Amino acid sequence: MTDAMTPVLLVDFENIQDLECLKKLRNTDFEVRVFLGPHQSKLPSSLVRQAQPFGTRLQWIQMEGHGKNALDFHIAYTIGLLSIDSKKRQIFVLSKDTGFDPLLTYLGKRGLACTRIEELTEALPARNGQSTPVKAPPHDAIPSKSIADPKAPLTLAEIIVFADSIPPKNRPKTPKGLAACLATHFKKQGAGADFSVWVKELEKAGRVKLSDKKLTFLNK
Repeated sequence: MTDAMTPVLLVDFENIQDLECLKKLRNTDFEVRVFLGPHQSKLPSSLVRQAQPFGTRLQWIQMEGHGKNALDFHIAYTIGLLSIDSKKRQIFVLSKDTGFDPLLTYLGKRGLACTRIEELTEALPARNGQSTPVKAPPHDAIPSKSIADPKAPLTLAEIIVFADSIPPKNRPKTPKGLAACLATHFKKQGAGADFSVWVKELEKAGRVKLSDKKLTFLNK
């Protein structure tokens, strides 16, 4: 599977209302679903103006009922619908609710490209103009070949998804080891790249901790 995946952003609007970065997605192929709570019937005019250029690529999904975690269940249901669609998608859930993580970890182990982000910039192309990410599913051992489009440049989101998928027993113990692991996995996309830079980006993203040349993974 070498064809690029279409990125989809699922927004937990009860949890995150600041969507200023939406305008940065206008010229991408992102699809957007914004999930509104039952009391969020009025939207800021500035947000509506940002959404208009998306046309049919952006959908508003309003909750009609009340209940604990009702919106979360709607998002989970939508992930399920997207996963059985014939169109291949990279799914981002924009929410600070860590309750999504066990589900997304479960789905990731089964090959579904889905991750939670707390800032929209985590799903945006990297600063050097790189393109939209795709995800390689985790295996029992560190994969030696990426299923990503070999012609597509790397993004931080793609690096994060792969790093999070490495089984604990196979995780490198040093920054140099992780850089080598990334270089092996992304050898086609990242030919000639300095993967030590990506290790530092993972640290900034809160996925790893570097201390005295030692490496600690922060994701469970």
